[in-house]
Amino acid sequence: MATLNLLAEPVVPCFVAGKILATSKTYPLVDPHSGQHLYDVSAASVQDALSAVEAASAALPAWKATSLMDRRAIFLRAATILRERTAELAELEFRETTSSGGWSGFEMGLALEVIEELAAASTALRGEIAPSHAGQRAYLTRVPYGVVFAMAPWNAPMTLGTRSVANPIMAGNTCVLKTSEFSPKVHTSIAQIFLEAGLPAGVLNVVHVDPKDAPAVAEAVIAHPAVRKVNFTGSTRVGRIIAEMCGRHLKPSTLELGGAAPFVVLADADLDFAANAALFGGFFHSGQVCMSTNTVIVHESVAESFCQRLQAHLPTMKAEANSPALRGVFSTTSAQRLDTLVDDALDKGAKILTGTRHVENNLVQPLVLTGINKDMRIFHEEIFGPIITVVTFKTDEEAIATANATEYGLAAAVYGKDTSNAYKIASQIEAGMVHINGATIHDAQQMPHGGVKSSGWGRFNGLEGSPFCLPCRSPPISDISCSGLKEFTQIKTITINDPHKFPV
Repeated sequence: MATLNLLAEPVVPCFVAGKILATSKTYPLVDPHSGQHLYDVSAASVQDALSAVEAASAALPAWKATSLMDRRAIFLRAATILRERTAELAELEFRETTSSGGWSGFEMGLALEVIEELAAASTALRGEIAPSHAGQRAYLTRVPYGVVFAMAPWNAPMTLGTRSVANPIMAGNTCVLKTSEFSPKVHTSIAQIFLEAGLPAGVLNVVHVDPKDAPAVAEAVIAHPAVRKVNFTGSTRVGRIIAEMCGRHLKPSTLELGGAAPFVVLADADLDFAANAALFGGFFHSGQVCMSTNTVIVHESVAESFCQRLQAHLPTMKAEANSPALRGVFSTTSAQRLDTLVDDALDKGAKILTGTRHVENNLVQPLVLTGINKDMRIFHEEIFGPIITVVTFKTDEEAIATANATEYGLAAAVYGKDTSNAYKIASQIEAGMVHINGATIHDAQQMPHGGVKSSGWGRFNGLEGSPFCLPCRSPPISDISCSGLKEFTQIKTITINDPHKFPV
C-alpha cells in the first residue's frame, strides 16, 4: 500500500490513527506578508481531538513494549528522510510563515539534530539498582507516562514541533500534537516524516484547531484520563492557562515560555564581538525567538564605543517580505503592539540610537533604543520583534540587578575577557541558560533547554538537568534527572525480597 502524502492534500489534514481525519470544519491560512489565501486547514472539534487521544491510547501498549533498538531504527530513518527533504521543507516554512530563508534552513538542521541526538541518547533510559536492606534487591526503572499532549508554536515550527513529540515518543509514550494555527503544514510534515520512517499508526497523531476552539479543545484533551503529561512551548500568557488546566486535572507539564534575555557587556569585553552577538541575538528571525536579546546592559565606561559599533552596522539591515535575512513579524497585530511599546518608551524619555522607525503591515524595521528605564513597558515585557534596548551600569551588582529585574528567566549572555569574573556574574543571573562570550540565542540538543521564573519549568534536550526537578517537586534519584529525554519518563521502583515474616 502506498504511503499517504499528507502534504499533497488540498486541505491540510488532521492525522489520526495512521489515517487522514476529515473534519467538518476548516479555517483559512493566509500568507503573513501578502494576505493572500494559501490553503484551508482541517479544524478539529473537541470530539475529533478526543478521537486522537483514543488513537494514541490504543497504540500505547504496543509502542511502550517496542525495544529501544527498534525505536532507534525508526528515528534514524526519519533523520535520513529529513536530511533528503531539507530544501523542500525549508521552502515550505518560508512560504507558510515569516521565517527567512536563513532561519528556515537553520531550523531544519536543528530538527535533524533533535532526531539524531535522541536516537543516540536512547540508552540513557536504562535503569539502576538502588541500595536496599539485606535480603532485598531494588530496581529503579524508567517507564513512559502514557499519552502526551504536545503544543508547539510557529516561530521555529520544525525544531519545536519535532522536539515536542520526538522526546516523548523515543521515551515510549504516544502523542497528540496540536499544531500552531500559523504553521499547520510544517507541523504536519513532522508526521509525514515519521510515517515514512515506519512509526506505527497512532503513536503520533496531529490535530489542527481553529483558534476560537483552542481553549475548549485543550481543556478536553488535558482532562482526558489517558493523557498523562503535557508539554507546551509558547507565550507566558498562554502557558499560565495551560498550567492552570494541568493543575486542576493533576497532569504534570513541561512549559517553555517567554523570555526577555539580558545581554551584559563588561568593561573588559571585546566590543566588536559583543556588538556582533547583540545584533545577532536581537534581530535573527526578526527577534521572534524566546531567547532573543531584549536589553543590552553595558558598562558606562565602554557604552559610547559599544553603541558606535551598533550604529555602524544597523543601517545595513532592512526588513523586507522576501528578504533572505530579515522578514516581517507574524501578524499586523504584533507589529502594532511593537509600535505601541516604542511609543511608550519614547514618551517616557527613550531615544532612538539607530535605525528608522517604520511599521508597514507586518514589516517592522529594526531599531535600537537608549535611555531605557524601568518605568517603560519595553523594559519589562518580552519584545518579540526586531528591537533591542540599551541601558548602562556602573557596578557588577547593578548589572546583575538589572538583568534580574524582569519576570523572565530563559536565556542571558555575559561578555568579558576575564571569564572568571564573567562566570561569577553569570552564576547570579536568574536564567536557565547563560552564555559567556556567546549570543543569547543558542540551542544544542546535548544541553538542557528551559527557563526559570515566568519562563516556565522542566527541560527539553540533553539528559541531565538541575538537581531540583520543578515538574515533580523533588530531588532526582542519583543521576537520573527529570530533563530532556528523561523528562518524559517516570521512575518506577520494583523490589525482589527474600521470603520473610512481618511482625503481626
